Amino acid sequence: MKKRIFDIITFPFYFIYQLISFPFEIAKIIIDDKIGKRRYNDSKLLGMISDEELIDIGIILFPGFKKDFRTFFSTFLKDKKTFLTENEELLEYYDNFELDTLKPIEVIYIFGDSKGKLCMTDWRGEENEREIEHFLEDKLGIKTDWKNVNEIRKGVNEKSQRDGENIISLLKTIDKDLEPLNKKLIFLYLDWDAYVYTVIDKISFKTITDKFGTLFHGTEKLKK
Repeated sequence: MKKRIFDIITFPFYFIYQLISFPFEIAKIIIDDKIGKRRYNDSKLLGMISDEELIDIGIILFPGFKKDFRTFFSTFLKDKKTFLTENEELLEYYDNFELDTLKPIEVIYIFGDSKGKLCMTDWRGEENEREIEHFLEDKLGIKTDWKNVNEIRKGVNEKSQRDGENIISLLKTIDKDLEPLNKKLIFLYLDWDAYVYTVIDKISFKTITDKFGTLFHGTEKLKK
């Protein structure tokens, strides 16, 4: 009897809780489904890519380190245990990864980042003004007047620099200033709250994105 009275008293609260939580449960199901499909598609894509093609991607992205990348990535593909042992000191700096289940795109990132050839910018924007141009000039040897970039930077204060929207306009404008050099920004899809990218020539960009579009993309995929 007491239990029945308790159920009657608590039912309205339980009902309200169900009404409130239901939309969140639906949203979670949708998000989980999208994540699952993405992982499935990524794994399916990787299953269609040969080891040599994966190596070729890194060689295109980091042409100054062809031999190093081939050795680094080949070891990962053929003997992960040896890969982890040989690169133990380096991998200590990348403790945000699950090293035992590293994905090829993550290995490409680790190599490029360790060589100073990848830039990472938070989704909200730059920590310091012009840090992207400085990286491209100092690390990648890009030489241009940044005419269009200088124009959109006018009047951008510290607050708008970190509003999450200005950074997309900035990256797209950087791409515009790279056009006369026949170069483009290419982004690694790592599913982070940050943009990870480097610069390659337009032919190489098309070669990679046409075939591996779920792993790499350009500024045209950036949306506010």
